[in-house]
Amino acid sequence: MALTLPVRMLGAVSSSPAGPIVYITSGVVGYTNRFLPIGRELRRRGHAVSVLSPSPATVAAAEQEGLDAVQLVAQAAATAALPPQPSWPGPIGRLARFVPGVALGPRRAAREHWRARAAAMSDANELLDLLARLQPRLVLTEAEEHRDIRVVLGAGYRLALFEDLYATRPDPGVPFPARSHHVPTGTRIDRLRSAARWQRFFAVEAVRRRAERWWVDGADWHSTLASLCDPEVLSAAGTSRRYLQFYDYRQLPHLRTVAPELAFPGERSRPTITGPVVDTERLPHGIDERFTERWPALRAHRGAGGRLVYVTLGTFLQGLEELTATVLEGCAGIDGVRVVASVGADADRWRDRVVPAGVDVFGRVPQIEVLAGCDAVVSTGGLNTGHEAVWFGVPVLNIPVAGVDTAGNAARAVHHGVGERLRRGEVSAEAVRASITRLLDDPSYRQRATAIGAGLRARDGVRGSGGRGRGADRLRPALQVSRPATRGRSVRPGCR
Repeated sequence: MALTLPVRMLGAVSSSPAGPIVYITSGVVGYTNRFLPIGRELRRRGHAVSVLSPSPATVAAAEQEGLDAVQLVAQAAATAALPPQPSWPGPIGRLARFVPGVALGPRRAAREHWRARAAAMSDANELLDLLARLQPRLVLTEAEEHRDIRVVLGAGYRLALFEDLYATRPDPGVPFPARSHHVPTGTRIDRLRSAARWQRFFAVEAVRRRAERWWVDGADWHSTLASLCDPEVLSAAGTSRRYLQFYDYRQLPHLRTVAPELAFPGERSRPTITGPVVDTERLPHGIDERFTERWPALRAHRGAGGRLVYVTLGTFLQGLEELTATVLEGCAGIDGVRVVASVGADADRWRDRVVPAGVDVFGRVPQIEVLAGCDAVVSTGGLNTGHEAVWFGVPVLNIPVAGVDTAGNAARAVHHGVGERLRRGEVSAEAVRASITRLLDDPSYRQRATAIGAGLRARDGVRGSGGRGRGADRLRPALQVSRPATRGRSVRPGCR
């Protein structure tokens, strides 16, 4: 289903027509980039949209899109004032990382850090006051932002969650997406392996959480979250102890920004409400001036029969220079290939670094424009880049190095024949060169990416023309559950 589902629902259930739609975000770039085009489309349809975030970069990006934005100044200041996360010196640190709880660092420093973090998280007055002033008709936030979820539910506002993971449990033959790679589906051995991975994951998590709570004297993340509002409010939202953070708000509406076309066979999950979000109207900001100068020549190279490979590793990460250098070396060794590399926050570290011939390294580039004019992509397996590459029919080489879902995203690309995958330990110039050569020379990769991309374009999570069907029937009753009758009365006593 497309974006019109929540838009149609808003008109049906809103008791405060003048109230805005409020998006609360920590400022994680992936989620922000997925919401901004949705917010822009909602504004086009006459809805007021406000973005609340402690991140000044997120506030600036929202304002650039013409949306109202407010920085959570007190939350930002409290986070900035936290004492540093403690760590053990080497070689003790290399051994301590395997010990639950102790891996947090020396106990005294760990207690100080987590007590300060608990105090910062427990102060919800700034957020509550903003919500009381805005009186939103609907609040959106990420499925991982448990603190904000509890505050909004306790205050009694309607709430919907962004969720960008393909599955929350492994069905037969489907691996847990955050922790394993794809295995062939259907055999009894595969089912047993998937079940064993799942049970092992939860057993390890249960031990680790209890050890961490003891190590920091109960001032850990989850004990703080549990105290933020009345348990009855959470029970009405249908919480259960499941998945990475042990919480799954199963009765709240989930606006899923995944592409069902890239799911594993038989992979069950909640219905897709918005569909994949690819922002083809994204406003360029912070673009490297050298890119603007070089891009016409690079396009001319491709127009003359050459090929262009786009490398985007660590655009919002840091410390991946050596991995990026290895990838660039591998790509540069292919005849007729020019390479455009976007290194983002690491741009300063590349100023004096020697790069291979045929390689151009920039800070930030207009990714949509580059993807529309390249022949292959090297990525970390992030959801945004993966969807955008397939949208333009471009095969991708994924190297999962960070994040919860990158290994699963890479595995799905391999399964559907739209890309290849190299694990971190498998990366070498020769391996990269071999993988990119296959993506460029085997037309089946581009053909399958183009076919799946056509499905994504038809679904279009930003401006789809849908709005009827079972998705809407599921969404409306969920919203009724997400608005307790105790609006505005029980949240402050429950939130310390």
